[in-house]
Amino acid sequence: MRIIFDIRPLLERRRAGVSLYTANLLQRLLGMSGHDYTLFGNSSGGRWPDDLPDRSGSVSHALSRYPNRLLNLSLTLFGRPRIEELAGDADLVFMPNLNFAATRLPSVVTVHDLSFVRYPEFFSPKQRLWHRLVRPDRLLRQAAAVVAVSEHTRTDLTETYGVPPERIRVVHPGVSAAYRPMAPEETAEVRQRHGLSGPYLLFLGCLEPRKNVIGIIRAYDRLKAGIDLVIAGGRGWLFKDIFREADRARRRDRIRFLGYVPEADKPALLNGATAFVYPSFYEGFGMPPLEAMACGTPVIASHGSSLGEVVGDAGLLVDPYRTDGLREAMARMLEDGPLRANLRARGLERAHRFGWDDSAKKIDRLFTDLAARRSTDRPFSR
Repeated sequence: MRIIFDIRPLLERRRAGVSLYTANLLQRLLGMSGHDYTLFGNSSGGRWPDDLPDRSGSVSHALSRYPNRLLNLSLTLFGRPRIEELAGDADLVFMPNLNFAATRLPSVVTVHDLSFVRYPEFFSPKQRLWHRLVRPDRLLRQAAAVVAVSEHTRTDLTETYGVPPERIRVVHPGVSAAYRPMAPEETAEVRQRHGLSGPYLLFLGCLEPRKNVIGIIRAYDRLKAGIDLVIAGGRGWLFKDIFREADRARRRDRIRFLGYVPEADKPALLNGATAFVYPSFYEGFGMPPLEAMACGTPVIASHGSSLGEVVGDAGLLVDPYRTDGLREAMARMLEDGPLRANLRARGLERAHRFGWDDSAKKIDRLFTDLAARRSTDRPFSR
């Protein structure tokens, strides 16, 4: 079976979230036998990822150079050009994220979260318009199958868009082998480069309202412990509100902003942290807490959305709307050495349940199931 794999998420300048999900799945799916792949992408500037797999007997490229705005406008207004018109004939289209697309082929679409529906206030007007124009309802209605990254997202898909449960397969993302416990000498260079000489609490993620970074700052400012707060991540929508909150904090001199950090630095930063703090208001899965657990770093996370599903009993779960509860969790984590040791052990054990190889095998099996059922209306089993 030939599958058109939509690699447009890989064209992001800074990879995170969906682009890392796409890269990890692509790498492993191409290493499995049984399917041929056409890699479809669009870049008006003709700039392609350095790690794009080479053409081979089972892998071909279909890289177009339409101006993105023109292509998206045409897809929105006319439903053309279809992916198969740009990428060539195939049996199936795989989209690792919601995106502008039109096809008459069976398709599989991964949905990471429905935060743009559940919490539109966390998105800029431009982002909200983008999601409306993409027409998720149409993509999901036409898809032969939908991949949800968590049980929480599966429930959201059924409740929000009425996607029948039998057309949804839950496939958790994995965690890269780079995220592992590291000795202090292994993390020294990264910590020194970022100016981190003492103990610190760490947040790692996009600086935007949904991540509740302001709540972290307010809770930290009420702590009495002598520890820094390190906030790492690229600037998102309304990031200036976060900086203003830090400037008003009593302990502002101990709040460090690192900005965007490359993927290679993240394992060392996580290993160096006393605890990882991630009280996001809403997540479809929540990769950063999983990566922290894989490094053996104790985690504080929200109990809502999917984070409880990911972290389970391997971390301290809090109400993201209660600053006092978050502060208490921070204080407890810092004061209770046996608790940290226990959560470290639990986190490592839990992280072992999430592997990219296993994720790719489940996606590959889904492709095979769909191929076997093309001539019938029978749904596949979850």
